[in-house]
Amino acid sequence: MRRWFDTPRKRVLGLSLLLWLLVLVAVDLVKVPYVRLSPGPVFDVLAEVDAQPVIAIQGAQIYPTDGRLDMTTVSERGGPFGALTLFEAFTGWLDPDVVVVPTSLLYPTDTTGDEAEQAGQDAFADSQEKARIAALEQVGEPVETRAWVVEVLPDSPAEGQLEHGDVVLAVDGEQVSGPDELAEAVRAKGPGVPVRLDIRRGEDSRVVEVTTIANPEDPTKGYLGLSLGVIADSPIDVEFNLDDVGGPSAGLVFALGIVDKLTPGQLLDGRTVAGTGTMDYDGKVGAIGGIDQKMAAALDNGATLFLAPLDNCPEAAEKAPDGLTVAAVDSLSQAVDVLEGTIEPPACPVE
Repeated sequence: MRRWFDTPRKRVLGLSLLLWLLVLVAVDLVKVPYVRLSPGPVFDVLAEVDAQPVIAIQGAQIYPTDGRLDMTTVSERGGPFGALTLFEAFTGWLDPDVVVVPTSLLYPTDTTGDEAEQAGQDAFADSQEKARIAALEQVGEPVETRAWVVEVLPDSPAEGQLEHGDVVLAVDGEQVSGPDELAEAVRAKGPGVPVRLDIRRGEDSRVVEVTTIANPEDPTKGYLGLSLGVIADSPIDVEFNLDDVGGPSAGLVFALGIVDKLTPGQLLDGRTVAGTGTMDYDGKVGAIGGIDQKMAAALDNGATLFLAPLDNCPEAAEKAPDGLTVAAVDSLSQAVDVLEGTIEPPACPVE
């Protein structure tokens, strides 16, 4: 009785099948140092999540809104959040809506998943606060800004003296109103100078003293080793009820949502509009990553207009999908004008 593999042809076929199975197992098990970025979920910031408004405002009159204002996101696999398999990388390279890049392009070496998640959450919280400040100023509400400590850099003069979340009120008795003013006051002191900082930590007020060192960018200037954000005191309270999202790119959409709720009339007029962009507290819109994936997610969820940062124009103009109008904006006020129809949506120039 002859076995199925007795002939040379069958032996070659059997060996090929075995090798192919080994390849399939390998690509599903082999880990690669890459991150896969794909279109993520979208969130209507004018709607509710888990029976709570995404943007909840108290202390001011709220006006009705109409339409969808979608915050776009990017889903991330690999890197510090868990190794990416070769199969996931390979299929990502074949998908036009997915990008696969080396982990080193996005994260410092040895970044842990917890560290990356905390950095994303801090950036998300900072974007919300900047959106709140910019939106309140856009609608003419009084806002008093303060600098807060996002991170105390390792081995810096401030380590052990300041903590994440501290609000800095004054430098040597002089009130400072934001990160730029605080940084400039410290730089002006020069290196080797004790600096007294009035801070608010939780509900407590205290004074700490930190001695400056030479600034890495200019050794004649002072340096404390702080990464700073901004918060604002205002009678209008704004809360954001959205979890499991990180990064700074929701700032523009959050700010527009606040403006729409605090002003009569309706910015969207029943449309589905999506967007992305960082927001500074002076209303400036900044560049973001993953704009290809965010435009794809916006179109898939019914958006006809997409607000993109002007600084992302080269990529946005090249990759904009058919059926989606992309408006390039560089400020909150310009984005409001586009939605109100005061100006035509400014198209990204094609280089």
